[in-house]
Amino acid sequence: MRDGENEGKLLLDAARAGDPAAFDRLLRPMLGSLLAMARRLAPPGRGEDLLQEALIRAHRGLPRFRGDCALKPWILRILHRCARDPRRFLGSPGPVHPGAGIEAIPDGLDRDPAVRVSARDVLHRVEEAIERLPLRLRTAIHLRAVEGWSYERIAEVLESSPGAARNAVLRARRLLRDRFEDLL
Repeated sequence: MRDGENEGKLLLDAARAGDPAAFDRLLRPMLGSLLAMARRLAPPGRGEDLLQEALIRAHRGLPRFRGDCALKPWILRILHRCARDPRRFLGSPGPVHPGAGIEAIPDGLDRDPAVRVSARDVLHRVEEAIERLPLRLRTAIHLRAVEGWSYERIAEVLESSPGAARNAVLRARRLLRDRFEDLL
C-alpha cells in the first residue's frame, strides 16, 4: 500500500471513530467539486444548503461506510439522494426547479451574425439549459463533462448500471444539442 493510500485509510478510520479533524482533512480536497455538483443540482442560491445537508448525512453515516467504493462517489450518491427530495433541505415541498422544464428554453438564439450573443451569454444559456434538465440527466452530464468520470463511476452515484448511466449522459447531450443546434 502506498503512503497516500495508507494515510487516507488512517484518516478514514479516525473519521469513522469520530475525529472531526480527520473528516475535515478527507473532505477538503474534494469540497470544490462537491460544491460545484451541489450548485448544479439545487435551485439557484441553495447549493450550499444542499451540500451542507449531504455532508451532515455523510458524517452521521460514516461509521456505516463500508468502503466498497471511494469516499467521493459515496458522498455524491448522498448528495444526489438529497437533491431528489428537496423538502429535506429546503423545508418546503415541490420540485427542485419549479416551473417549466427544458422546453421553456428558446429553440434558437439570434441567427444574425451581427447580433450574435457573446460567449458569456452563450455559456449562461447553456448552464441554464443544464439546470433545467431532469436531476438524473443533470447529475450524469456534470459527472461526465466536468468531473471526467467513467460510466461505471457515474452508475455508482446514480445507483444504476453503467449502460443506464451512459444513456443518461447521451440523452442529456442530445437535449442540449437540440436546444443549441444553431450554434453548433
